[in-house]
Amino acid sequence: MGDITLFGIPISFGTMIYQAIIFTVLVFILKKLVFKKLVNILDNRKQHIENQLQLTEKYKLDAEKNLETSEIILKQARADSREIRKHSESEAKLILQEAKDKAKQILKEAKEEAFLSRSRSFSQKDQFKGA
Repeated sequence: MGDITLFGIPISFGTMIYQAIIFTVLVFILKKLVFKKLVNILDNRKQHIENQLQLTEKYKLDAEKNLETSEIILKQARADSREIRKHSESEAKLILQEAKDKAKQILKEAKEEAFLSRSRSFSQKDQFKGA
């Protein structure tokens, strides 16, 4: 086996065949021992990433549904609070009006009682004068 020169580089056929055999054995060993495990690891990683993406999408959809539900509940709560406030205001006005009416009634009764009391005292004074 002779040496040849290619582009100014000496090449030995014996060394080239020896390196080709060692490379083939190395590839065969790597294929049997390493590549299967490496491919399995990569497949598992790919599957894990796909599962995580599916979970992320599911959580995103759940979050959107929860947001919509929260917005509906918030709108309902705001409507309820407006209704309660209106009801409270009308009830407060009613209580205030009743209190004013009762105060007027008490004032009227007090005036009538004062008038009657004065009338009695005048009639008693007249009785004392005439006696």
